[in-house]
Amino acid sequence: MQIELQFSSSGENVLSFDYQYELASALYRTLTARAPALAKELHDGAQRSRIKLFVFSLFNSEPKPEVVKLPDGRCGLKFGKRVWMRFGSIWPELLYQMADALQQAGELNICGQKFHLESLEMVKTPEFRPEMVYRPFGQAGFIVCPYKKAGKTLYQMPDDSEPGIPSCRELIAGNLRHKLLRLREIRPDIFENIMSIGNLSADAVSELPIRVEFLPLSETCAYRTRLVQFKGVNIRGFRAPVRITAPEAVHRIVWESGAGALNSGGWGMMELGRQ
Repeated sequence: MQIELQFSSSGENVLSFDYQYELASALYRTLTARAPALAKELHDGAQRSRIKLFVFSLFNSEPKPEVVKLPDGRCGLKFGKRVWMRFGSIWPELLYQMADALQQAGELNICGQKFHLESLEMVKTPEFRPEMVYRPFGQAGFIVCPYKKAGKTLYQMPDDSEPGIPSCRELIAGNLRHKLLRLREIRPDIFENIMSIGNLSADAVSELPIRVEFLPLSETCAYRTRLVQFKGVNIRGFRAPVRITAPEAVHRIVWESGAGALNSGGWGMMELGRQ
């Protein structure tokens, strides 16, 4: 499930260019006020350092965000008067609690910048077919494919420019399988239900056929990249449409929990691309 949040702002709201951590923190604070036990479990409890099975997008605005200079010389983004984002999770309790928390708070406060909630609506779930095309959601959506090498975290791109490691396609497919296994731990009933749709056994996750293909953004641009600091760490993501051929269980994970890694940090929220 996905929800779309519509906010209003002064038209003068400015956040730092690397505001993803602050947005994630604001969502956690909002959830803590409504469901402190769940928020603590996600952030500090059994699910810390585990895939959390939720995803959110960055802000979109009309007019589009304008690049400005902050008083300290850093780059910032000034948002228009209409701002919107999405939040998704295959874990119903988490999505409903977050929705209730946001409605109760009536706003998101990010570094003193207030975005007032105007509406919250469920996004219609698409009719999943074996082959679906997705694209990162909104004006600033990106996918992240990290891997470890010599004790460092690096990032694979769609052109597989880093040799000697799994391809970007393999990393995304492996991450989707991992999410299904996490779902089996957290909500075995939902896991069994979505697997049964395709007459798949619960033990078939490791053998699920998942084909990932990247489509070019344009005739001259295969994909676009973005470098963001998150808690002081440089994270490199990419933006490109993705064609995924897989059973419905996998498509539900993509739609409700994101593609690629670091979804709970604001990467990988997907919407339908041109089919």
